[in-house]
Amino acid sequence: MTSLKFKTRHFIAPRRKDLAANLGLSLAFVAMTAFAGESAVAMINAGMAAECAEYASNVSSSEGNFGSTSPVVNGTTCYGAFQFCDSGTLQAYWSGSPSEFLASPSAQINAWVKLQKNEWASAQRLGMSGLVGQQVCYLGTCATITQSSVLKACQFGCQGTRSKLYQLMKSGLDCNAPGTTDGAGTSVCKYLVSGAGYNVGCITNSNDGIDCSPVSAAARPE
Repeated sequence: MTSLKFKTRHFIAPRRKDLAANLGLSLAFVAMTAFAGESAVAMINAGMAAECAEYASNVSSSEGNFGSTSPVVNGTTCYGAFQFCDSGTLQAYWSGSPSEFLASPSAQINAWVKLQKNEWASAQRLGMSGLVGQQVCYLGTCATITQSSVLKACQFGCQGTRSKLYQLMKSGLDCNAPGTTDGAGTSVCKYLVSGAGYNVGCITNSNDGIDCSPVSAAARPE
């Protein structure tokens, strides 16, 4: 069996390349969000483990449907319910053509679970998984950070010390800190909050035992 270190290096490098190449894609996705998202039932039918289906649906709601194709931005196109981009990530996790990838929801599920496992390994290696249990507030909404929060924030990429989540961690969870937003101005804190409270045991091989939903900052106990 290939070592985790080797697998992490093999799969994560293209993810960094995607993020560097595709800052403009965030703006293009704004027009797609009204149509984005597969249900948990659809995820299960495509082969997703039931325990992670709600989380997968949550991520998909920010990305796309099984048949989604993004606009071309800087020569890059992204595909499917989790928007695998052809500037690196798609090729790292899928050996067929983009059309074949779009036609196979199960292939998208398998590729995404592998990507998520590698992102979690990177988050652990760099200490970002240690954010679990802490409180974060963004635009008046607060949540306890869970494993699913960290993983959703890894949609920005969790590779290296320049990642948005790493910069946020180093700032002491200051959502206004430099280096914590993407090219469209979207804060990694938004994903930490919106991704809180989901079971991701099929990815992390554990359950952090926190079952919470984001609450208004005004409702937080003093």
